[in-house]
Amino acid sequence: MNGYPARPTPYDYGASSLSPPASSPNSKTAADAYSRDVPNGFDKDAPRFNPASSNQARRAGRVDLKDPIQIHLLTETALSDSKGYEILTQEEVDEMKKQSQLLSQRVESTRTNLAIQSKYRDAAVSMAKLYGPGGANGAQPGDPNAMDAERERETCERKCEELAAELFNLEKRLMGPQRRLLEHTAGILQLTHKASRKKAPPQNGQLMNGIPGSPESLYTYSHSRNSLEQAADEHYLDDPSLYQLDSHDGIQTRGLPRKNAIEIPMKSPIREQNQLRGEMDRVREENMQLRGQTDMLIKKLQGLNVSLRETIVRFNPEVNNDYLEPPSATATQDGKPAALLKNQVEYLESGLVAVQAEQESFAGGREIGERLESLNLQVRDLLMSSDPHYTPTPIPPESDVQGQLAHLEDALRLADSQLGRALSRGGQDGETGPVLTGLWDSIQNGLIEARKRKDERRRARVDKGVPDEDDMSEDEGFDSAEPYSLASFSSRVQWLHSQASTLKDQKYVLKRQIKQQRELNNKSDAEKDEEIGRRQEELEQTRQLLARAEKDAMDAQTMLSEALQDLESAKGSSGAAEAAQAELQQRNAKIAALETKLRDVQNNLAATEAESRGAGQKLAIVDSRIASLTQEKAAAEETAQILRKELEEKTAALSSKNKAMKVKEDELELLNMTLAELKTEVTIARAELDGAYGSRAERAADVAALKNNAEVQKLQNQVEKLKKELGETVQELEGITKETIGAEREKVELEAKLDEALSAKAALDAEVQKSREKLSKLQEELDGERLKVGPGHGNGARPGAGASMLSEQFRATLREERKKFQEDLRVRIDPQTG
Repeated sequence: MNGYPARPTPYDYGASSLSPPASSPNSKTAADAYSRDVPNGFDKDAPRFNPASSNQARRAGRVDLKDPIQIHLLTETALSDSKGYEILTQEEVDEMKKQSQLLSQRVESTRTNLAIQSKYRDAAVSMAKLYGPGGANGAQPGDPNAMDAERERETCERKCEELAAELFNLEKRLMGPQRRLLEHTAGILQLTHKASRKKAPPQNGQLMNGIPGSPESLYTYSHSRNSLEQAADEHYLDDPSLYQLDSHDGIQTRGLPRKNAIEIPMKSPIREQNQLRGEMDRVREENMQLRGQTDMLIKKLQGLNVSLRETIVRFNPEVNNDYLEPPSATATQDGKPAALLKNQVEYLESGLVAVQAEQESFAGGREIGERLESLNLQVRDLLMSSDPHYTPTPIPPESDVQGQLAHLEDALRLADSQLGRALSRGGQDGETGPVLTGLWDSIQNGLIEARKRKDERRRARVDKGVPDEDDMSEDEGFDSAEPYSLASFSSRVQWLHSQASTLKDQKYVLKRQIKQQRELNNKSDAEKDEEIGRRQEELEQTRQLLARAEKDAMDAQTMLSEALQDLESAKGSSGAAEAAQAELQQRNAKIAALETKLRDVQNNLAATEAESRGAGQKLAIVDSRIASLTQEKAAAEETAQILRKELEEKTAALSSKNKAMKVKEDELELLNMTLAELKTEVTIARAELDGAYGSRAERAADVAALKNNAEVQKLQNQVEKLKKELGETVQELEGITKETIGAEREKVELEAKLDEALSAKAALDAEVQKSREKLSKLQEELDGERLKVGPGHGNGARPGAGASMLSEQFRATLREERKKFQEDLRVRIDPQTG
């Protein structure tokens, strides 16, 4: 009757969803009745009129809302009928709503299940007809396929009957809370309507020439301009003009006499108006809080609906890709959060029902697909056992039920044709018998050999102490001495084929796993090689230098050892003086060559020292860079400190201005309240004394209003000035905040650069220390080798005296150079640590 559809919801108390209670019908009758609604999707009753039409035109015989007499009669009838209705408490109302909502959800879910089971029942009935006596695949009595189809049909019919009875009981239970909520709503509306109809109190006196006898009687006589009169019944709790204090010359007070439902105060009427104003502000605040909570709830419901739609689409992307989007706020629903909340809840209910239906259909379709796949596998094995040249076609997946059925029909036709060919060549069995017997013997021999190899492998594992593999294969279950028979041969061939298929699948899986593992290994090896190459390139130059120095030292050590061995052998054969002298000359030549190589090694060491000095120069550059970054960081910190101080000063100034602004706002609010009271008093005085004093009172009130307007204008100018100053202060504060954030960002960047430079310096120091240790070790080895070598000039001279003297000199020189280098490094490091 109000232009909205009559579809029942958990919060709808309309009588269209109620029906008189009835006894539970027969389950068969209920199933047949509900099955008639399956093609329509269990549609609800059509609405009484089109809610989308702009004028909401009614058909003939409907209620005319513009007829006051008809509306009055209907109202009186409704009030009379709802006198004895029970009024519930708020807790009971909430409980009834929750119960109604849960029952509605169960009704929708059961109705959906009944629709799905009805479709299954129709399919089972069709299958039973196919295997029936008059069907296309008419079977003989006792055929297992016909019995299975009949059993499936009975099971589906029984499920449909149970669901229909459950749906009837749920709908019957749903009527109880809906009826109680409807009676509660009607009782509340009946009481509210009666409370708004109070008789006007009788007048306590008579008018004398249209003027009251005393000032107190102004509050007791109705003069058709009473500013304290309440709204009439047609505006009860529905007219926002009740709270408007600035009425123009009593325009809203003219008309029919109105009742004075508020008790007249003894002294000042402003007290009651202040109370009304406070109540109105409190109600407005509560309304704003409720609006905010409603908006938050709508957003949460919309997010849940979006997630629910994505879940439904993931169930079956091909079918559910065009599923309805969740409702969103439109321009017409911005002012109606209740309608938007109702749409969100309805979408959530429908989505939950769709999810449940998808789950049940997915489970039923999967069961049917598994059964069809098992039947196809059996038929394929039968064809392969009967025809060795048969090439099996791929079986469709479990989800493709139609493809499974088509594959099964093709296989059955092929089996029928092969059966006919087998009957036609029944006379050729005598020729194939010996061939099959020979194949049987070869298969048995192959199985025996395979079993022997497996036993040998098992014994070898036991001898090695490796635990045995507990994988008893299926070939050990066959009897190797079993005689030939056609059934045994067929089962053995089928087993071999299944083993071959299984091994082929396992081979494919293993190949794929090996390929994936190889790709992963290649990828990880490539990343590791790249990382190692990058690391090695950083140390390659130093390693080359060290390798060259080590190689030269090893060569020199080898030659020195050979010279010492020759010298020792020469000393042992001192009997031949001339041969010894010649050998001594050769040794002197070798020693000269060794000294030449030693100089080369010393030159290489000098080059290495030069490179070390180059590394020291790099360290100095890095130190200077670190020092500059430290200075920049200190400057940035000083700038940030200055900006922080300015920000604190601006914040303090802003807080003081905010306090002053708050004081001004309080004064402005006080003045506004005073202005409202003055306006109220002026309006009351104008309405009450207009008839007695005429235009003179109006002129006085205008003058007072002009004065008040001048004061208000002055205060508004002050407020605008303060707001302007506050805006400028806020802009300055935003600028300071931006500068502070930029300074902090620069500080963080400088600290990151400083950390990188320190890490680079540490790495260079480590490399230099390693090079220094290796050089010192090489130098010690060279000095030790030089001490063992002697030139052998003269009879009384000590062997190796010249070489020892040169080694002592070189060692002293290196010691001095090393001390200088360490002092330079210490001088460079001390300023940084300080």
